Amino acid sequence: MSAVVNALELRDLDVWYGQIHALHSVNVNVEEGRITTLLGANGAGKTTLLRTISGLVKARSGTIRLGATPIQGLEAHEIVRRGVSQSPEGRQVFPNLTVKENLQLGAWIRSDKAGIEADIARIVGIWPRLGERMAQAAGTLSGGEQQMLAIGRAMMSRPKVLLLDEPSLGLAPVVVAGIFETIKAINAEGTTVLLVEQNAHLALRIAHTGYVLETGAIQQSGPAKDLLDDDAIRAAYLGG
Repeated sequence: MSAVVNALELRDLDVWYGQIHALHSVNVNVEEGRITTLLGANGAGKTTLLRTISGLVKARSGTIRLGATPIQGLEAHEIVRRGVSQSPEGRQVFPNLTVKENLQLGAWIRSDKAGIEADIARIVGIWPRLGERMAQAAGTLSGGEQQMLAIGRAMMSRPKVLLLDEPSLGLAPVVVAGIFETIKAINAEGTTVLLVEQNAHLALRIAHTGYVLETGAIQQSGPAKDLLDDDAIRAAYLGG
């Protein structure tokens, strides 16, 4: 049996917003090659945790390691260079730029033009609708198409770890099902995923490991299948 390797490791992470203690001594292991999901209600601190990993929020104390390398305190652009990319909550595509320009911006750290074009083609292979809309302004896309574009843009830097913040937010169930199947496929190709998601049932069905965050602290963690079967988790997040 091979030893577990953590692609991303958070230890004793404390984050404050002014006088508000947003994250309390958070410990999370994101295993290499797997999907880890972070569950919690609105305001639990899930997005804060992702923004801290990405360097957009600074931790007061604790460590964040990408592999064996500490990355806490680095600027956000440097963390992208090291191999962490985020698809943000609310998608946040550049509405006045075309689909192709949005994807190209996701590859800003790269200079291999042929490789960039190959990756755009790969993303079009995953989401053919984006291929049909390459010259269209991103702001004119449907919500589901914008989510596809946001994830595709994050993939363009070829991240070691892909952070996904609420990919199901505001989308129809049939669209959400397709997005989650794609997340599974991206992971199967070798990309490690940390997924923040309010749809706990869907998240736990595709994840390997889950963490439950409540008021800034990890309250429970374990294999995703065990959390799916946990009565307390089911009552709190899965509708009984």
